[in-house]
Amino acid sequence: MTRSERGPAGAGAASIDVGGRPRRFPRSPPGRRIVTKLGRHEIHALEYGTGSDVLILLHGLSGSSRWWRRNIPELACSARVLVPDLIGFGRSRANGRLPAIPEIALLLLDWFDSLELASACLVGHSMGGQIAVHFAADSPHRLERLVLVDSAGIPRKLSPGALLRFAAEVGPLWRWGDPSFLPVIASDAFTAGPRVLARAIRHILQDDVRPLLPKLDVPTLIVWGERDMLVPLGDAWEFRSLVPDSRLTVLRGAAHNPMVDRPAAFNRILRRFLDDEEIGR
Repeated sequence: MTRSERGPAGAGAASIDVGGRPRRFPRSPPGRRIVTKLGRHEIHALEYGTGSDVLILLHGLSGSSRWWRRNIPELACSARVLVPDLIGFGRSRANGRLPAIPEIALLLLDWFDSLELASACLVGHSMGGQIAVHFAADSPHRLERLVLVDSAGIPRKLSPGALLRFAAEVGPLWRWGDPSFLPVIASDAFTAGPRVLARAIRHILQDDVRPLLPKLDVPTLIVWGERDMLVPLGDAWEFRSLVPDSRLTVLRGAAHNPMVDRPAAFNRILRRFLDDEEIGR
């Protein structure tokens, strides 16, 4: 069951510094809020644009739909853009046990069906990329294109020490790039809460997508921040080597969130890929 409502009007305009980067993170642009009931869960999403192409943006660990604010206005000029809060994050609170990564991918398919989406272009960042890989492996006929942005899914050895090290690496906000984005990261992490974050980290580290990658049968672009200190650039090349006929683009100067750190370049790359232009290597 799905219901919708008009979101808050008015988007905050960000000022620009001499380097071309906004000094503060913008407010969410006005959009239509869609709430979809899936069993005991509700998925809250924002919808923008009215194009025939459908573009879905999945955020990463401790994130929300807010992470795509710098990308939505341009992308929605030529596509219908749907930006969900994944279960456990943002407005989509976890009711009971937090689903594992493959389970979230199956719930995402139910969400497609509820919204009557025959197919879409799926963009997944970090944990969202990991979910997108499972979706693409399970339901390739529902995807036109796949974009993996600094994707998780190549796990480290799981142990209590590994969990602590991973949490310690994720924790320092300076590792996440653009300082104007840090209040959003902190706010979204607080909303999710430590229990959800700990379970999500465990789910991420327990799930290895590498066996799925050679089976992917959808045009795939891999986008990575050159200075990613959370998911190393070496993982990008491993994704590139395992996903058939995939392409890789590395954004200079970007950290783990290239869509935030270099939004204009990210949007341009994404639009070119969606327009079937040759891109990456």
